[in-house]
Amino acid sequence: MPSHLKEVVRLGWGGARSNLLPGAVLWVAGLVLVISYYQVEAVAEVLDKLGRFKLDHSPWFAIVSTALFGSLIPWLVQALFLKGGEKQPFRQVPWLLLFWGFHGWQVDWLYRIQAGLFGNGIDFMTILKKTLVDEFVWVPFLAVWQLVLGYLWIEKKGSMAEVRAALKKKPFFDRVIPLMIANWVVWIPAVSLIYLFPLPLQLPLMNIILALWCLILTFFTKNA
Repeated sequence: MPSHLKEVVRLGWGGARSNLLPGAVLWVAGLVLVISYYQVEAVAEVLDKLGRFKLDHSPWFAIVSTALFGSLIPWLVQALFLKGGEKQPFRQVPWLLLFWGFHGWQVDWLYRIQAGLFGNGIDFMTILKKTLVDEFVWVPFLAVWQLVLGYLWIEKKGSMAEVRAALKKKPFFDRVIPLMIANWVVWIPAVSLIYLFPLPLQLPLMNIILALWCLILTFFTKNA
């Protein structure tokens, strides 16, 4: 492996390892929620109501909820717990609302398409197929490059000249590969849990995980 690629992979694995603990907490919480849904009637009733609300208000539920969980909620957490210079500027929040709203619309369609292709079963092979498509087709070919370019464009205040200059200083794949490795460590177990839920509840659970992932993403990109 060329030394440059080794360094890029090392950076991604370093970011991933630093997030193993919060990721593990996230997976345990998700597993408890899955078990509670299938074993505790009261939990199932509440979540099924949420699922019906989501269906009744699609696609706006996906757009608005993902926008809030992907941008506004992480910003509020940063505002409460980070120092002034470490906080994400509030001027970025409106653009992030648009970015994550569009992302939520895409993910909602991803879940619908996968349900059409593989069904709604929760057997091992169905979950495996959906997870593989999610993490090894959707993520590398669509999701990660949107994240990299979208966040870079927002950070540079929409200046394409500054975006091009930043990409010359640190090439596109040097940004994508570390982020993708960090993404896989957190999201491969997470999406496996997401696909254990009925289709109407998959996006709401994704949003809960997304809020934590956005905080991880902010920390990772600052230290990268």
